[in-house]
Amino acid sequence: MPDISATQIRFTDGQAKVFEAMWSFRGEASTAERIMRRADLDSAKPSDLFKIKSKDKGKPEPAAQHAAYRALVVTQQRAGLYSMPCAAGALA
Repeated sequence: MPDISATQIRFTDGQAKVFEAMWSFRGEASTAERIMRRADLDSAKPSDLFKIKSKDKGKPEPAAQHAAYRALVVTQQRAGLYSMPCAAGALA
């Protein structure tokens, strides 16, 4: 994985909507369907918007977007739940 520590992370509109939706649940685990509905997006699950496309492999910005998602989002794969623990103490 490329060094992303000095990379400015610019999220796409869809990625920002996913983070905003997850933040609104204040750390509560939610289903992908519920998150994507609140984000008003058609993808099946939040991680779909953070996948690195083959044409973007090795580029710092997509790698940084993916790394941010992995750092902020906790996934319970068996249960199909996603949460953003850092939002647990957030005010609305």
